[in-house]
Amino acid sequence: MIADAPVARLKAAAPIEVVRQFNEAWAAGDIDGGMRLVADHAVYALYISGDLLPIGGETVGRVNIEAGLRQVRSDFEYLLFRPLDLKVKGDEVRYQVEFMYRHRRSGEVLNGRFRLIMRVENGLIVRADEYHDRAKVEAFLRLFACPP
Repeated sequence: MIADAPVARLKAAAPIEVVRQFNEAWAAGDIDGGMRLVADHAVYALYISGDLLPIGGETVGRVNIEAGLRQVRSDFEYLLFRPLDLKVKGDEVRYQVEFMYRHRRSGEVLNGRFRLIMRVENGLIVRADEYHDRAKVEAFLRLFACPP
């Protein structure tokens, strides 16, 4: 009888494992692999002006987040994306990323570090807050990335 059979409940991956898997996929340019770890209703907050970078500000929903991140990957060649010092606090993973991106159209390079805070629920990323040196990144975007 089926009702008498025990049902094994799958345990969701730990937040740090989800974030590590996302970062591995993202660093490798595997956008599809990374987006499989993002919840349908996720929120991505990138604290950069949306006037300078279309995905700047707050983006809601995996489909919208994916579209914005694909545009970023189209505009910038990722020379370095190195997550550092991942720390877990409950369902949040906080860390820094050392980065170096080449703007494809201008050939200019933007580098530095930024901070990410990702919240994971039931094995999926539900929120990501990304904090850059806003003045530096926005100056770069004004100089090289914005259409004349």
